[in-house]
Amino acid sequence: MSPTETLSGIVCHKCQFKVAEVLDGCPSCGSESIETVELKQTGSILSFTVVHVGFGHMAKRAPYVLAIVQTEENVKLTTVIDGVSDFNSVKIGDKVRFKGMDEKIGPVFQY
Repeated sequence: MSPTETLSGIVCHKCQFKVAEVLDGCPSCGSESIETVELKQTGSILSFTVVHVGFGHMAKRAPYVLAIVQTEENVKLTTVIDGVSDFNSVKIGDKVRFKGMDEKIGPVFQY
């Protein structure tokens, strides 16, 4: 992961839906009138769980925090929160920022 990476997504010109993935069409309305955009890299935790037994390539990472993060522009995505040492300190509403893309996980956030 590189500190210069951006969090890319798409915005639909028909329905204005934004998603933190680069796709060929809008997942909300199906329109192909989309544009790739750079999303804001900060957000907050909406929901989370601590995964103690990872599966597949995530087994070595356990325990880790898996969270739904909402960016400043209201894009919600499922992500790993990296660098958490005290799992009891994680709370809904905590501010997080984009760390980088992991080729097996996708976007990774951190405190």
